[in-house]
Amino acid sequence: MGFDIRNRRHAEGLLAAVIFARSTSFLLVKRCLTAFAVFNLLAVRFSIAAVILIAIFRGYLKNLKPATLARGAVLGAVFFAVMAGETIALSMTSSSTTALVESAAIMLVPFFVWLFFRRRPTKANVAAAAVAFAGVSFTICQTGRLVFSAGILWCLATAVLYALSVIVTDRLSKQDDPIALGVIQVAVMALGSVICTLLFEHPTLSASPGIYGNVIYLAVVCSVFGFAIQPYAQSGTTPERASLFLAITPAAATVLGVVFLKETLTALGAVGVALILASFFIANRRG
Repeated sequence: MGFDIRNRRHAEGLLAAVIFARSTSFLLVKRCLTAFAVFNLLAVRFSIAAVILIAIFRGYLKNLKPATLARGAVLGAVFFAVMAGETIALSMTSSSTTALVESAAIMLVPFFVWLFFRRRPTKANVAAAAVAFAGVSFTICQTGRLVFSAGILWCLATAVLYALSVIVTDRLSKQDDPIALGVIQVAVMALGSVICTLLFEHPTLSASPGIYGNVIYLAVVCSVFGFAIQPYAQSGTTPERASLFLAITPAAATVLGVVFLKETLTALGAVGVALILASFFIANRRG
């Protein structure tokens, strides 16, 4: 049996691969921020990704309807806000802390679905949200005291945006061609990044070959695959279940940050990681 996006197991397997690919970006973005300002990095990364996607999927862009362009633009605007918040947070705090606090989106999605669509969360959703909240709290307090730094606040704001992006992607990816939406989404993210770096920064293309190697990985693996394929993968599952796969991000990003960036994970932080991962399994329990 071949791959079928209508098969939930296939769709969720692809979604897990997409989110894992994006989880590796935290490590590389930290390295690239030593050479580029926030929007400058996003502009280079997503411009490369947009060119690749348009070249590969140009057939999907023929005879585009205005509604498709509008939906893709909405997705692009939402994910541009997510990536701007995430990258600003990474410029202020560690990659592991950013990923862990941002994973608060896990607990927010079922409640946003309830708020907007009157679909009540299950008992498993509520229990998972409570455990995830505890995990995020341990992460914020991993130094032994409650610290709401500017970086943490950006992480929390990004978590809200990320949760909304899961819901928006769910609604729009089922109304149109998800591949076309993904290409337009990345192109809009590139455009927004270019505009912001020209307005607020002094953009440059000067960087070492090693940094550009990281940028190309971010563009190809984390953006072409990680962002453009998400609408396609998510079209085969629900927003509540899609949000559960966000638990992959903090686990992978924390391990990579500790191993390669020598970031510190305290005992409280380790408890936070365990609780956030536990929330994933709790939400998948039946009954």
